[in-house]
Amino acid sequence: MAGGNKKSKVKLPVSKTKQKKVVKKWKKDTDAAKGVKKRVSAVASSENSSPAQKTTPKPMVFVTPQTQGSSESENDSDSPEQPAVQNLPRLEPVPTNIPDPQLEPRKVKLLKPLIGYIYNGEQLSLKQSFEQAGILLEPDYDEKTHVFRFLVDTKEMCRAVGEKNEAHSIAREKLVQIVRYYCYIVKRVKEYHTRRKIFYTRPPKAAIQAQKDSKKIQEENIGFQMLQKQGWNPGTALGTSTEGILEPITAKKRKGKTGLGSENADVSDGTPTEKVKIPLEAFFLLLKQYAGVNALYDLVFSSQFTKPQVAKLINFAKSLKLQPQMIGNKKKKLVVSRPLTIKQIKEGVMKGHSDLCAKYVVIPPAAGIPAKDLAV
Repeated sequence: MAGGNKKSKVKLPVSKTKQKKVVKKWKKDTDAAKGVKKRVSAVASSENSSPAQKTTPKPMVFVTPQTQGSSESENDSDSPEQPAVQNLPRLEPVPTNIPDPQLEPRKVKLLKPLIGYIYNGEQLSLKQSFEQAGILLEPDYDEKTHVFRFLVDTKEMCRAVGEKNEAHSIAREKLVQIVRYYCYIVKRVKEYHTRRKIFYTRPPKAAIQAQKDSKKIQEENIGFQMLQKQGWNPGTALGTSTEGILEPITAKKRKGKTGLGSENADVSDGTPTEKVKIPLEAFFLLLKQYAGVNALYDLVFSSQFTKPQVAKLINFAKSLKLQPQMIGNKKKKLVVSRPLTIKQIKEGVMKGHSDLCAKYVVIPPAAGIPAKDLAV
């Protein structure tokens, strides 16, 4: 202890030149991180310094769903010169066959929150579109002048002259053209889209398959080995033309003392022949689970359900604030959906939700896509 211990030099695991490179890289990374933090703090301080200023809502961002094989670098390298329309999912091209109605700017402003809804082919539901947008739509017909007008929030939007029915159809067509020119349109292309088709009965496939597997001849069987040596492949029929039997003939136990050929003389082997019926309470639980999750696909019930069962399912779905409806021509099916507004459907489709994109498309205004929606 008196002499003291000299510190021994520790052998470095790498050379000094490599160590210097690592230190330089570390300093460079830390300086870059500090610069980012300073910019973030400067932005936060500028926002906090003006509390009286109202914060404007962020514009909607169209999210392109990543497909398999697409890298992050491709998605991040969006340039402003590239048209954003090509990256929008399920967004139809801008219509070019709709003439400009040349409305006044104050009337165009009234239609700003409106989103049209096409539910059947090319049929535009004006009533549903205006009601969900919170805009008052009133038809008005003057018997003296034979003028039919559509009033939007008590302001005339379009008119037509003639008999009431004829003028109504002409004015309606003009209003549809106005909506198509200035507003987005949500179009339903499928009646329903589902990931789950629900049946009242199910065939006992698992039980039958398990019983068949138990009857199969094992590979250790001498007859199995002899057939294989003669060129037989497991799972194929016997004979040179493979038209023989697939399963070996099994002995069946007979009940009673009836003779050969009599009906119902064989004892059942326990194989279930009828389809298994599922209790109706299980479907109530399924509907409850569907209402509790954020699922946007539809539940489709098969036509196996009786009318009293369908009525009970409809009442239970309504109690869960779901939207049940009967769809089909001859054999109608019960389809249960989540109630969505036209605005929610439009936003979901433009954000690339797969379940909504399979059922709806969005048609942009003929006047062009607004600049706020093109922002990336």
